[in-house]
Amino acid sequence: MSEVFRGMVDGAVAAVMLPGLFAIVLTIIGGVINARDVRRRDPARRFTRQQRREGMARAGGQCEMESGFGRCCPRPAEQGDHFYPWSKGGSTSLQNFVAACARCNRAKGAGIPSPRQQERLERRRLGYGAPEAALSVGERQPLP
Repeated sequence: MSEVFRGMVDGAVAAVMLPGLFAIVLTIIGGVINARDVRRRDPARRFTRQQRREGMARAGGQCEMESGFGRCCPRPAEQGDHFYPWSKGGSTSLQNFVAACARCNRAKGAGIPSPRQQERLERRRLGYGAPEAALSVGERQPLP
């Protein structure tokens, strides 16, 4: 009887061990990545009034985000957002400022926009930005 019980316990331990070990490895990798992003974070989280004013003026008060299929959102901008998320090392600078409506800002969350989205936004900014304005998009803090 004890041999049968021992065999059942060994089988259960083996079945739980591999997924458990996989979960532990994933947790460690996630912690290392998050620790790098925490070290990379800009000490200033919020945009200054001047940055917000300049960023909104640059966008002409319109949302700069995409509403789907590469189209520019038609709604007016209500908020300033980090194009490259602050939580992922995005800097709090005018270059990383993007004017957004509340819906687009919520939808983006802390997601990292694709390089293609960044390219399209830079192209759109050429159409409405002054030549001396900061038209490039996204800026990430270097690792210390």
